[in-house]
Amino acid sequence: MSEPVVSPAPVKRPAAHRGILIVSIIALIFAVLAAYEYQHSAQLNTMLKQANDQVTGLQTQLTTVSGQLAAATTKINELKQHNMPVTLIFRRAGNGLVTIFRNNAPTTFDVSVLLINPVNHHSREASLSIPPNGTQSIGEMEGWVFEPGQHIQLTNTQFGTVDYVVPEQP
Repeated sequence: MSEPVVSPAPVKRPAAHRGILIVSIIALIFAVLAAYEYQHSAQLNTMLKQANDQVTGLQTQLTTVSGQLAAATTKINELKQHNMPVTLIFRRAGNGLVTIFRNNAPTTFDVSVLLINPVNHHSREASLSIPPNGTQSIGEMEGWVFEPGQHIQLTNTQFGTVDYVVPEQP
C-alpha cells in the first residue's frame, strides 16, 4: 500500500508584510518621480537663467540703440534748424519772455507754430506769415508768456518740423 503523501500547507504571508511591500513600492515610485522632477526643475532653472541673461543683454542693446537714436534725432533737428530760414530770438518783456521769429529768407515764409508748456500741458497753435527779412513776435500781448523749458515747434511744408526749447537765459 502506498503511504499517504503529506504536502505542507501553503504558507500565507501575513498582511503586514504585504502592506510594507506595497508602501515600499509606492515610496520607490515617488522617489523616482521626485528625482525626475528635481532634474527637470534644474533644467528649467538653467533655461530661465539663460533667458534672463538674454533679456539683460537685449535691454543693454536697447539702451545703447535708444541713446544713438536720441543723438541722431538731435543732430537731425540741429541740421533742420540750420536749414530752416527762421531764427528764434528771445527777450525779456513783462512777466516772461517774448519770442521773435526772424525770417532770414528774401521771400515771405509761412510757418505753423505749436507752443507747448510741459508743466501744465497747455498748448497753442498759431500760423505766421513772416515778410522777407522781417520779424514777427509772440508774447504776453498775443496771449502766451514764454518760460524756460517750454517747447516751440515750427512746421513748414518745405523744411519739415523743427523743435526748439526756450532757454534759461535769453
